[in-house]
Parts: sequence; C-alpha cells; structure tokens
Amino acid sequence: MSDGRVSWFAVAGGGIAALIVVVASVCVAGTPGAVLHGRLVDPITPETGGEVAFTVEEGASAGRIGNELEKLGIIRSGLQFQVLVSLMGLQNQLSAGDYILQRGTPILTVIDSVTVKASGPVLRVTFPEGIRVEEMATIAAKAGFGTAQEFLDAVAAAQLPAEFAASLPPGQGLQGYLFPDTYFLPVGATAADLVHEMLKTFETRFSPELRAAAKARGLTLHQALTLASIVEREAAISEERPLIAGVFYNRLAAGDIIGADPTVQFALALDPKSVEEFGWWKKELTLEDLKNPSPYNTRLNGGIPPGPITNPGLASIEAVANPAQTDYYYFVADAKKGDGSHRFAVTDADHQRNIALYGSP
Repeated sequence: MSDGRVSWFAVAGGGIAALIVVVASVCVAGTPGAVLHGRLVDPITPETGGEVAFTVEEGASAGRIGNELEKLGIIRSGLQFQVLVSLMGLQNQLSAGDYILQRGTPILTVIDSVTVKASGPVLRVTFPEGIRVEEMATIAAKAGFGTAQEFLDAVAAAQLPAEFAASLPPGQGLQGYLFPDTYFLPVGATAADLVHEMLKTFETRFSPELRAAAKARGLTLHQALTLASIVEREAAISEERPLIAGVFYNRLAAGDIIGADPTVQFALALDPKSVEEFGWWKKELTLEDLKNPSPYNTRLNGGIPPGPITNPGLASIEAVANPAQTDYYYFVADAKKGDGSHRFAVTDADHQRNIALYGSP
C-alpha cells in the first residue's frame, strides 16, 4: 500500500449500503486522496436537518449534481461527490428524477439514493405567483392531491402561524398566505399535507426581517401582504415591483385611492356569475365595473382593501417591505412595447402624455 493505491471493500446490505475506503498512509500527488487532502469520505454529522426537494436533471454531470447538493446543504462537499461517483463507476447510473433528501446526509447515502435505490415516488406541483386560492385548488387536483374541493376545505381548516394569525382580521380567509412555489410530497400526501407545507414555506419566505421592514412602514402583516398581492397583479417585470409599490405608498400617504384595476377584477369575481362568464380575472373592464361597491374595489374606496386579492411571490413581498423612494404617482402599461413594462410619471400632465404616447399599440 506504500504506492498510494486504494483498496475498496463493499459491505453488503442492499445497494451501496456502506463503503469503506482505505487510503494509503502516504498519498502520492494526483491520487484522489491527495486531491481531497487524504479524506475521500468526510464523516458528516447532520447540522441543520430537514427535508429538501431536489431534482436530478436528465444528463446532468456528477460535478453539477454535487455542486447543487452542496449548495442546498444536503452534502458537505460537491467535489467529494464527484470523485466518489467517478471512482465507483456510476457516472452513467445517476437517475434523473425528483427526490426528497435530508440536509447533512452522508455522501455515500446520497449516491445510493440517486442511483441504486431511488427515493420513493413523489407528487410534484407548481403554483405560479399571482393566482387565487381557487385557481390553486384546480392545480392541486390535477397534480394528484385529491379534489379541488378537498384543497379548499384544507385551506379553510388550516391555521396560520401565530404572528400572522394575530394580524388577521375576523372573517378573513387565507387568500394571500399560500406561498406560490414548487412542492414535492410523497405519493399519498393529502391536500391538507400540501397546504401545511405551503404555509410553512410562507412563514419562512416572509422572513422576520421582511416582517420588521413592513411594520416599520406602519403596516400590519396582513396589510403588507394585501398590498403585495396588488403589486403582484400589477407588475410583470421584476425590477418594476418596488416602483409600483412606491407609487401605492405615495397615494396612501396623500390620502388618495390606490386605484388598481386588479382589485376591481377580484371584486367582480366574488360573483359566481361573473366567474362563469369572464373567469377569475375579467380582462376588459367597463365603467360600470369600476363602480362595483365591493370594499375590495380600490377604484372606489380609499385605503388598503380588507385582504389580499391573490397569493403573491417573494419579489412582491420584498417590494412592499422595501419600496422604491420616488415621487412617482402614476403609471401606465407600455402597450407599444407589449412586454408588461410601464411608464411612470410624477404629474397628471406627464401621465396623460404617457397614455397618449404609450397607452395603445
């Protein structure tokens, strides 16, 4: 063994249950032991714990997979993962698919999971930002989490984390509190399980720092989330979210109406007949629509509406917590560009000019 060669002993137990690597006491330059400073397998003690959803993409290299696993905290060293996969001859046996892995898992266990013994089958569902709970219910049902009604029932029965529950007005549901993201749960998981994960994710992503920033602006957490939900429906371009949030703050500070069309769309959809005819978000609003007496209609009523009109993503929550500081009071969609961007203005005269120049294709 003085020449630096490596001896391998596979211990039986199903797949790659264990692997003992004996490295020569003197490692020569260029050997795996030398590259990894004499430690091919780093004895890892889980530090943070917790399950992590991880996807092995088709054709992904061991190096790329190792790096991603390291970034997620699942393993300690992506380099070790790459070297071990190579030495074990498993480069072409990494199985593409969705996995649920534990943070701080020993590398050999992870290799075992994504090759010989794949994790159990999972359900995968993706919720885009800016949709209502009712729309989420349809997506959840298609993904295999029971019926749409079971999802709605699970939402109605769910409990918010204490800090958020404290600012929830009586009679308000959880519209806005279900964080839009991609979720992986084991096959057999229920709608209630999914809603539980969505609320846990919401609590994590709407971090204590963001909560403090929102409160510093004089908002309750419920009001901040409500404003973020309006920003979510108004903004199509990420960098404009803080600008739009800033416009709303300027209008609120002046005692003016927010004047956001998405709140009118939400108000209209409170009527099942409107939903049946126009869907959840009516595209073409009439003058009569703008007079809808719902307290959600910010074209008619001042202040922040009673609750969120949709479930916002992190960028919109961040925009409300940390809005752009400008004198902008108006904005209009740039119909000539047609990319969802807006033209901003300080004065009504400039705003009318923008409407004339950019308000139609």
